Amino acid sequence: MEQEKVLTTLSLISSHDEVGNVRTFTFEKKALEWIAGQSQAYVLPQAGESEKENQHWFTISSAPVEGTINISTRVSSSPFKQALNALKPGDEIMTHSLGGTFTWEETDGPSVIFIAAGIGITPFRSILHQRSATGKPLNATLLYFNRTNEIPFENELQKFNQEHVEFQIKSLVGESVTAEKIFELAPEATERVVYLSGPAPMVSSIGSVLKERGITIKQDRFPGYDATNF
Repeated sequence: MEQEKVLTTLSLISSHDEVGNVRTFTFEKKALEWIAGQSQAYVLPQAGESEKENQHWFTISSAPVEGTINISTRVSSSPFKQALNALKPGDEIMTHSLGGTFTWEETDGPSVIFIAAGIGITPFRSILHQRSATGKPLNATLLYFNRTNEIPFENELQKFNQEHVEFQIKSLVGESVTAEKIFELAPEATERVVYLSGPAPMVSSIGSVLKERGITIKQDRFPGYDATNF
């Protein structure tokens, strides 16, 4: 028997453009508690009658310490994205199934490897902000692939890089995400835990290659994105 979905209603506080067609929507937190890097399903009945139209999964881009639930996404012509973009402050969205394991695991070992493609940066933005705000080390190397030089959260990421000597960021514009490129830029990835986030096809294909190499990986797949629109 399918488990009943427990819906929570959140009100929009504000929204703003990040860069290009990326926009952040800030909702009240209410009693929701989450770990940086987790995701949940959002429902807007006005987007359509079917679940495919009126429901979408997002990884929360805000950190728990910030006290709001933020969705950061590329605004496309899809019914859901258009309904989301039409929300005004005070309008409501429904959400359920908060969870996921794309979260930082404390280890005594060396730094981890973050690999983000475009909008796949959202869980890393949440994780890095939470760790920085709570005084924990950002012992990670971030490989950030983007189609264009309009890079979401670029200023925040560069600030983390400046304030934390243990954190490295390597931004790649116009480069395809390949296992070869990952090993070229971060050869230590073969011995580290790798976090891979971005378009679902890319995450699945690259993830398979990394697993074949015996690498421990965590994956966050973004539906609706591919090599042309991430």
